[in-house]
Amino acid sequence: MSLQDTSPQKWLATIASLIVLPPWVWLAVRTKDCSQVITVRSIPFPRRTIWLIKILALIIGAGGVFGATTELGMSWLFGSVLSGIVIFFALRDTVQDISPSKPVQDASAYQAAWKQYRHLRSTYMRSWIWFGVAFLTLILITAFANRAPKPVQLGLFAFCVVAVFASVVVMGLKQLKWVRWPCPRCGCSFRGFWGRPWLPKTCVYCGLPKEEDAILNSQVKVPVSREGRN
Repeated sequence: MSLQDTSPQKWLATIASLIVLPPWVWLAVRTKDCSQVITVRSIPFPRRTIWLIKILALIIGAGGVFGATTELGMSWLFGSVLSGIVIFFALRDTVQDISPSKPVQDASAYQAAWKQYRHLRSTYMRSWIWFGVAFLTLILITAFANRAPKPVQLGLFAFCVVAVFASVVVMGLKQLKWVRWPCPRCGCSFRGFWGRPWLPKTCVYCGLPKEEDAILNSQVKVPVSREGRN
């Protein structure tokens, strides 16, 4: 295949495949690691769920690799080899349960965890301000920069577009950390797998009441071993 006999639509499809396929291939090959990164290591998964995720990622990832190579005009044999490599490494991956590690159980750790939650909520809300400023600046430049020279217009427009895109990315990361904030008792996401937009009254996984740090000094629930009792 040469550059001359390839249409722009085909190159756009190829670029889209290069963007979409790698995460699915990574999810198929390293299912546990990828799942932990996506969920910020705060969601427990049983072994059966990990297998279902791996199978889905294999169908999309390996199938997408085969489709992308054939779409580029390469032989189906070459596409089959690449898909087989993905399947080979995916099946070599060890599949096991995912259980978030439990944090230290004492009053200071609980207070620090709730303080971290309030900090994450505050930084996420502030990220909306930066997004609004960047978006409003883009609108103003689009509306009133027509009197400036063309290079200046293009430069300002490109700068604002980059600023809006960067603010959206930062806002998404802040939201992910806020929504996946781990419970100070069990270490799992306080809001659960679906990450409901409001903070529930109790942890979805262990039932820890919201804002328990207000009564920690007298009622902190700390597991005590038999050796400690003796």
